[in-house]
Amino acid sequence: MTTRRNRSEEFRSRIEPFLEEWEERGLAPWQQFRNWSVQQILWDAGLSMDEVEDITEVDGQRDEGIDAWHVDEQASPCRLILIQSKDTGIAREDFSKMKDGLLNLLDYERPRNANRSLLEKASMFRHALPEEFEVDLYLTSSMIAQQHLTPDPTGDPWNTEEMLIPRMGRRISVRSFVRDIKFLVENVQVIHENPINTSFYVERGAYFEYMVGGHTRTITAAIEAEELAYIFQQQKQNLFRRNPRYYLGITGLRNLEIKRTLEEVDNEQFYVYNNGLTCVAKTVRVDRIEDDPDRVQINVEDFQIVNGCQTTATLAEVAPRINLDKVRVLAKIIEEPHAGGEESDATSDKIATSSNSQNPMKAEDSKANDPRQKAWHNEFLRGVPAPWFYEIKRGTWVTAYKSASDRRPFRDNDTSKYRKMTMKDLGQECWAFLGYPAEAKDKARLIFDHRSTYDLVFSQTLTASQLLLPHIIYEAADARTKMERTYVLPTSDADYEQFSEVRIGTEHLRHPIVAAVGRVLCGLKGCSPAYLSPSESARLIERKSQWLDLLVDRAFSALARRLLLESARSGIGPRSVVRSNNWMNDTLHYLAERITDQVIIERNNGTRTGSLAEALPFTTSLA
Repeated sequence: MTTRRNRSEEFRSRIEPFLEEWEERGLAPWQQFRNWSVQQILWDAGLSMDEVEDITEVDGQRDEGIDAWHVDEQASPCRLILIQSKDTGIAREDFSKMKDGLLNLLDYERPRNANRSLLEKASMFRHALPEEFEVDLYLTSSMIAQQHLTPDPTGDPWNTEEMLIPRMGRRISVRSFVRDIKFLVENVQVIHENPINTSFYVERGAYFEYMVGGHTRTITAAIEAEELAYIFQQQKQNLFRRNPRYYLGITGLRNLEIKRTLEEVDNEQFYVYNNGLTCVAKTVRVDRIEDDPDRVQINVEDFQIVNGCQTTATLAEVAPRINLDKVRVLAKIIEEPHAGGEESDATSDKIATSSNSQNPMKAEDSKANDPRQKAWHNEFLRGVPAPWFYEIKRGTWVTAYKSASDRRPFRDNDTSKYRKMTMKDLGQECWAFLGYPAEAKDKARLIFDHRSTYDLVFSQTLTASQLLLPHIIYEAADARTKMERTYVLPTSDADYEQFSEVRIGTEHLRHPIVAAVGRVLCGLKGCSPAYLSPSESARLIERKSQWLDLLVDRAFSALARRLLLESARSGIGPRSVVRSNNWMNDTLHYLAERITDQVIIERNNGTRTGSLAEALPFTTSLA
């Protein structure tokens, strides 16, 4: 007998490859699930892993039943999203605890005993309180929810109510959502639960039937892309109810490589390059067409795509503007005559899990076999000057370097952390160093999807030391923002009186700090933002203790101040301000000039111990 616990464990096993990314960050299993579930709920926000960690830092003792705090400034009205993640069963009382906690944090007259992180986030929200806002409460669980608290299959709220905040003198709308493990894995945003019955017309030589073990019937065919696009346009998400990857969200469906192939003049080759679809159905049969002896009709009852939603959705997206007449897609349709029953569901789940067993393809995966990446991987292993593990194939660290002895060469004795970085993270850090912090923060995929951007960030002539310099700056920037997660103007600031109550989170400053430091270093050499020479990069890395924290701290202070003032004056959230290229370019130019002028003055007056001019290990091109 299949119990709810067994089914929960089956669903949990599907997401193990995704939890590994959080395991690498040293998180316990319950924290891995928490961050993953928060990431899925906030998928459309496009948050990085660092940002997910920032919004879940409220979790812990005295967290008021709130494990994640996120403000969606783009929504109208503004939405405050609170998430409680349970690695056990869930209950209605969990929603009550969150609501009570929210009242404690927003109502000045109620007693508050929340932790520091939660108090800081609530304080920032209160000080920048929009005229209108709504609250979404999410309750997630790694178990299948009990009957009385199951998620609505359409994704609608489990409950909607109004809540009075006495001190504010206003009522706000509060929606409560349940997201158990089954819902999170399937992410069923269905319009209906009706079986999808459809037909495909294929040439007589474009299909074959095969019986597996005398009981499992399959039909494999070259299906017209236009037919697949049409069925998706009609059925949308219903087509993927049994697909464990659908929860990756609409952003993951927009695969530029698929689009490029379809946009080519000879897009008939799409059949050769694409992996095709794996589908299940209650019945599938091949019927002759009386008036068309060259084709057959494949009739499918209760059709579901369990692997290939990315391909299907992309076909539908480009169909209105691209001629798909000659494009065919390989589809394997597996017959499951007992569809809807527990036995069939288990079989379909196994098919779906097996056909999706690998980690989902990400943009950086396409460059894992690039000879230049392999060369840098080996160069980092040899030491720059100490050995670094540069992961160019995701999962290598947790599979090939499992034991402590294997990882020992990469352990930093001063910090007890491992010297480890991924290709994606390094690409973002280097792109920021070259002067593109907004793009590096939000559009990392472009590094690997656009050849010109890839060649700019990962030029073949670069050495490991040139690539490592932006990474160590990012590490210092990350440490600096975590040291001061909330920024307020110092009392000595000229604008303190006007903006004394304004607070901003500093988590959005990491990549801008890298860009600022990069611009300063290049400015001191009299050049535009670019990689420094191998020898200069190596000297900077070797002497980082003398200059890095000093320069990062000055960049942090200047950037945080300008970000706070711009956000307060414009009424735009810090995240949106950082995304503004005009503001970012002006700020980086301003900051580089200030620090450069300071170094010139220090050099003209004679360098002294502790000065930036004395700390930098190369001669500048400035008088």
